[in-house]
Amino acid sequence: MDIEAKKILLEKQISDERARLSSDRMDISFGELMNLYNSDELIIRPEYQRLFRWTTAQKTGLIESILLGIPVPPIFVAEDSDGIWELVDGLQRVSTIISFFGKLKDDISKIRMDSESDEVEEDAVDNLNFWELESGSLIAELEGFTANTLPQKYLINIKRAVCRVEILRGESNTAMKYELFKRLNSGGSKLTAQEIRNAIYRGIDSSVNELVEELSKNSNFLRFTQLSKQKKQELYDQELILRFIAFYNSVEKINSNTETYLDNFMQESVENGNFDVEKYRRLFKEVMELLGKHCDDNIFRNERNSFVPALFEGITLGIAENMERYKKNPDLINEKICVLKQDGDFKRFSGSASNSKSRIRNRLGRVKEIFGNSEE
Repeated sequence: MDIEAKKILLEKQISDERARLSSDRMDISFGELMNLYNSDELIIRPEYQRLFRWTTAQKTGLIESILLGIPVPPIFVAEDSDGIWELVDGLQRVSTIISFFGKLKDDISKIRMDSESDEVEEDAVDNLNFWELESGSLIAELEGFTANTLPQKYLINIKRAVCRVEILRGESNTAMKYELFKRLNSGGSKLTAQEIRNAIYRGIDSSVNELVEELSKNSNFLRFTQLSKQKKQELYDQELILRFIAFYNSVEKINSNTETYLDNFMQESVENGNFDVEKYRRLFKEVMELLGKHCDDNIFRNERNSFVPALFEGITLGIAENMERYKKNPDLINEKICVLKQDGDFKRFSGSASNSKSRIRNRLGRVKEIFGNSEE
């Protein structure tokens, strides 16, 4: 193909892709953002992203920057068909301003700020509204002030400070929304793939997101995975659940790496309207109940006591795809787990770079052979 023909194809491809995206941007004051939030035109859903994790020092730093006129990074929102904005990136910044003025709503203001202290019990809650400023790195005298005591002119300065808002319009192609937010996501605390999936696809149909979140709180799942606080904040627990659902009886359908396959599965599930929530809820709970009764805490861990996601996938799917067999003969479960952990092929396809298409298919194919073969 000559260079002129390639230029024509390039131009067409760029034009086609641009047509799939409808985006906009505007500068808006924090006071206006608070008004949009109060009128339910700006939605904050920390349950689908990382919980509030900024320390008071970090929050004070934001207020200090605004008072000094230092530009604030942009926030990203997804607009639905009714024009409602859902916050996708910028949770910490926006919630800091809203909570400083005491405007976080009851369902959010009682969510515990996980990063504030490791000493707080897991089920404890903090009221995030009307918090006190600490000593700033440049303005030490900020210490002790709240929205009720800070001079009025500074409160007005904060409300009038402008923030850039990047808007993905509702008519944008859903896959393009996901791609855009992956590319825009370049800040200091990047969103994970699962956070972006939750933010984008929840707006179409929240049933998959809600199921994944529900199952991630299963007591046996928590017992066996024992993920770190950081992993939970990054929604890695929810991604594990999504993997279980997406890979179930689907080895032959896997035609891409893990991230792309999960993206496509999520999109298809929310768009076709036929996702069987009850089927997967019942299936996952039955698997966890069986494992909970008959296995010890380290079934998903290697000899170094490290959690291995491939073991989670292999064991849960092996049981799920042969459920009646293992219900009737639960003594087989630990036997098969031992075989899987010692299997050379499974280990080979579960190491580094284990998320490629071929490795997933080979790994899960081996799981089918081990858990489905009574002579194995």
